[in-house]
Amino acid sequence: MKTEFRNRVFLPIVLPIAVLSTMALFIGAVAAILLWNTHQGALAIAVVAAAGILLTVSLAASQDRLDGSRKAVIAFAAVVPFALGGAYAAGLLGNIADEDRNINAEPLLVIGENTPLIAAENSVEFCLPGDGGACEPIETWEVTPDTEVETLLFVFENREAGVPHNVQIAELEGESEAGAEILTTETITGVAETVYNDDASSWDELPEQWYFFCTIHPQMSGVGQVVAEG
Repeated sequence: MKTEFRNRVFLPIVLPIAVLSTMALFIGAVAAILLWNTHQGALAIAVVAAAGILLTVSLAASQDRLDGSRKAVIAFAAVVPFALGGAYAAGLLGNIADEDRNINAEPLLVIGENTPLIAAENSVEFCLPGDGGACEPIETWEVTPDTEVETLLFVFENREAGVPHNVQIAELEGESEAGAEILTTETITGVAETVYNDDASSWDELPEQWYFFCTIHPQMSGVGQVVAEG
């Protein structure tokens, strides 16, 4: 009866399920340790764990049968990195600020080749960067949204050294007057570049035409509109 149970139930059903469950728990535990660590901590754990795996493989390949001391070394190499990493993640070995944990890290912002650009190289007018470093003065900013990014996104370059600039987009009143504010970028002092990303809005939500200007140098202004690709 025991043999039949072993051959029909334990080996083909219970044992594989137990192995898979153990693997799932181990992978989940490792993922949790890495996510609740800092970027540097997770990298250190991965490097030490990889070294432990290489050591384990090397010892196993060089010996037909491992003695007690080598088994202890293998166990130490396999367990210690994750044990220390888990203790660090749990705050038992140091204190990690929540914003520094991988689980709370902001996703990387995708800046595609077609992301709209606008620049300032003087305090008179905005310009559009082109090939070869030239920047063409503009009074009409025609924007083709980057299809790779759903949110409102553009790159602002301040090319005027030592001078602060920003970009404000507002409702257009009349032919060339600013109405209610829609958005304003941070002020940056040149030479510098910043990426403006409004996660709560998209280009489609802007009016058909809008007014843009620098709040520090209001003479830098123009009318913008979203145009279809192609």
